[in-house]
Parts: sequence; structure tokens; C-alpha cells
Amino acid sequence: TPEVSSLDEFKSMAEKLFGADASEFLRLCDFESGNLDAMKQKAAVPTIEYAIRVLGKANNDTGFDMPLYYYNFDPEIPGWDNPGTFHSADLWFFFETLAKCWRPFVGKHYDLAREMSNYLANFIATGNPNGEDITGEKMPQWDPYTVDAPYGMVFGDKSEFVKEQPSELMHFLVNQYFKAN
Repeated sequence: TPEVSSLDEFKSMAEKLFGADASEFLRLCDFESGNLDAMKQKAAVPTIEYAIRVLGKANNDTGFDMPLYYYNFDPEIPGWDNPGTFHSADLWFFFETLAKCWRPFVGKHYDLAREMSNYLANFIATGNPNGEDITGEKMPQWDPYTVDAPYGMVFGDKSEFVKEQPSELMHFLVNQYFKAN
């Protein structure tokens, strides 16, 4: 999220970062609305998602074309502190160590952990996370991330492969990265 406190600062930031393309950034953030809080919200992007999308484009542009598997970890994490998802919480799930934690995990968490662990084991063994669950059922298909299919797995209350295009702003920012570098 841009750390600016006025419309002039927002516009100056855009001009400094994007030069001749600043007007496109300002359009994407609805600068003409004059609502600084709304513009800052529109300009905010998840940095990890941005990094993955830059990596995916670099993988494509170099011709190396190594399969990349992108995921978003976002289940409800229980506890009196209502922490949301936080750095490294996914490790309890990938390594199926939920019972070692004080948090009151329930069945859906253990089911998700089992699937995530299966995906990890399959990926380590074959370079492809897909396969069957220990129940014998096929787990949701996890396709590689590509520039043409920039999709990923969402580990929420269950595993779900989500085919959702990145925002117009994310496209702009990724292209700006390669334009500058």
C-alpha cells in the first residue's frame, strides 16, 4: 500500500515509479475520484503474489519453462487471538503437525492438512503435486502456473484450484518490473 498522505504525494509517487506510464497507473487507481483512501486501497497489492507473477513471467520469457506451482494459503486459523493466516502457519498443514499446536484445530483442518501433505509428498517424489488422497479419491487437479494460465491452488477450508486472472493493476505492475529491469 502506498505510504502517501495527499493526492500530490500519490501523483508524485506514480511519476517517480512509472515515468511516462504514470497516467496509466493513476487511471487504474481511479486518481480522478479524488478519494485518497480508495486510491491507496486500489493501489495495494499482495507482495508475494506480485513476486510469483514476476517469477512466472521470467520463467516464460527465458524459455526455461520449468513447471511452477502457485498456492495461496488461507484457511481459518482458530484460537482466542483470531490470528488469520500468518507466516509459517502452513507448515503445520504441510507436515501434518496440527496436533502439536495449542490451537483448537478440527476435522476440516486435518482434512486440509492431509491433502496438503499429499501434494507436497507427490511433488517431492515426482515433480508434480497431483495424485490420489489416502482415501483413494483423486485430489483437486493442480495445474502448473504459466503466463497464459496464471492460476493457483487455494488452500482455504478445502483445496480448490482457482482459475482467476490477475487484476489489471497486477498486469501493469509486472510489466513495469520488466520494463525497468
